[in-house]
Amino acid sequence: MAHVVFHNKVGGSETLDATPGRPLTEVLTAHGIPVNAVLTTVNGKIAPEETTTVGPDDVIEIRQVRHYDMDVTRRPARTVYGTSDPIYAKTVLFDISGRLEQRVEQFDAEGFVRYVEEAFVQSVLSHGVLRAGDSVVIGLSGGRDSVAFLKLLERTGSRLPDFSMTSVTITGLPDWEEPATFAAARASAAGLGIDQVIVTATDIERVFRLRKPFVEAMNSVVSGENRHLNMVVGHQVLRRMLENHAQEIGAGTVAFGFNADDLVASMVTWLTSGYRMGGIPVRELGGLRYIFPLYRITKKELMLYLELVAPELNRQGTPGRFTTGPQERSMAYAMADHLYGLWPGIDYYLFESFATMQRYMFPLVEQKCRVCEGVYILQEGVPNPADLCDVCDFFGRQEFS
Repeated sequence: MAHVVFHNKVGGSETLDATPGRPLTEVLTAHGIPVNAVLTTVNGKIAPEETTTVGPDDVIEIRQVRHYDMDVTRRPARTVYGTSDPIYAKTVLFDISGRLEQRVEQFDAEGFVRYVEEAFVQSVLSHGVLRAGDSVVIGLSGGRDSVAFLKLLERTGSRLPDFSMTSVTITGLPDWEEPATFAAARASAAGLGIDQVIVTATDIERVFRLRKPFVEAMNSVVSGENRHLNMVVGHQVLRRMLENHAQEIGAGTVAFGFNADDLVASMVTWLTSGYRMGGIPVRELGGLRYIFPLYRITKKELMLYLELVAPELNRQGTPGRFTTGPQERSMAYAMADHLYGLWPGIDYYLFESFATMQRYMFPLVEQKCRVCEGVYILQEGVPNPADLCDVCDFFGRQEFS
């Protein structure tokens, strides 16, 4: 019979549940033990965890190599505020003078809807995300995030400052015109009684001065060696077209539907690449304010919220070839999800610390693209094309423009 023992660094030992034939890495993960934190012997001989499978008669000893209390994450102190018939539990890790405690609040359906709407209102008000008199352009793809944003506005508008808003849906690629998603965009705009402006491929080709149809250019991207730039190009096109419409109608604010874990994933990319980012939840660039009204609400919470208040808007199609990102994007999103599991509420800490960092980092240096006229941030330590944003530079090198 296999015998697997973990020795921690605070003087304790425990036997781990490990059935024969199971990879040791799975055993460690199931018990919340990082592979990087341990050294392992199998029957007295040092062995790598990644190649070890539990044998029926093995004696496996796993020793923690660095001195810290791993039970802070494996068995955290928890206080649970329960309710009958819960559908969601919100967990946040509190740091009280160095003592960590997870506080868990369970919500029934009615309580969860109140929680999301209160989180939305307070986060928008506390940082001046939406201000009285603002003229806002919102990108309305029909995806769950942008639809949830409009639903939140519809249900909490009386508690928010008075502002005007225009929704813009950008077409030109099959993924952006998927029928169920497009219908959700139209229905959510109608719920607020706001106009839905449609931007077409012709508009994109004019702004980016493309010499071939936009869909043809993007087909070349996704089918060639530059397919990893698929979403980079797509997102820049979406952003620039929103800016373009905002400038046409004299709006000073552009709203994006990025949720909390979207932004945490962006911070993972920022920290691992050094690529400059503007502020969260508000950034100013090129005379426009960019806002992220959903920055305190996770994707899971938004989807559950829609399921409860507007299930008919929660039935969009699956991602297509133009909205599927490279593997590095999946890595960033997975890291963000794991961070939420290890450190519930980490977004609260990250966004506040990022705001502090913005005050002592080098000032952002803006540049205006001579082709699409979008304003972008010059990146330190890398060659920046003269007066060209990354996407227009790419289009030019590929002879699309």
